[in-house]
Amino acid sequence: MQPLRRMARDAAKLLVAGTLFIYPIAMYIADGYLTPTQLLAGLLFLLAARVMLAAWIKPQHHRRDVLLAGLMAAAAILVLLFMPGVKLMWLRLYPALFGLAVLAMFFGSLFTSMPIVERFARIMHSDLPPQAIVHCRRVTQAWCVVILLNILVSLYTAFETSYRIWSLYNGCIVYFVFGTMLLGEYLLRLQLRRRWAKA
Repeated sequence: MQPLRRMARDAAKLLVAGTLFIYPIAMYIADGYLTPTQLLAGLLFLLAARVMLAAWIKPQHHRRDVLLAGLMAAAAILVLLFMPGVKLMWLRLYPALFGLAVLAMFFGSLFTSMPIVERFARIMHSDLPPQAIVHCRRVTQAWCVVILLNILVSLYTAFETSYRIWSLYNGCIVYFVFGTMLLGEYLLRLQLRRRWAKA
């Protein structure tokens, strides 16, 4: 039963995360079929589902997450009932706002004893050499720069480009940018590991 439950959690996590990530593309496809009010309500429902998923996976924060998910779902219903004049521009700011939250998480971790990249690294390798710890801090700093640049480009596409270009960048191109960053860091890490092993 436990493996089945874990598989169900993983499948739900991938579904919700994937839907949130491609939301700009989904908005572009839904344009003409759904109003901005319905799109905003859908985004709030998706965020509520993501928080409920967190409550299911991590029961230690169950009450807090369930309350937050309930508030988001209620906000979605209120949007549908009382906010018929939602502007599409509000929704175009969603990727930049999400990026700001991620940037705050990465940048804030630089002022702690363990930057966020080091926390991820320690999940796979609990015993990191001193060189790797320094590298993790530098990678966290590099991610801060990349995320900040992405936020600026996202804002530019929201205010200065067509709906199609905004959807293409925020729903597709940005993930190739992040994927390239991940691949480059991985290849650099392999090279550095060999260098550290020889030292």
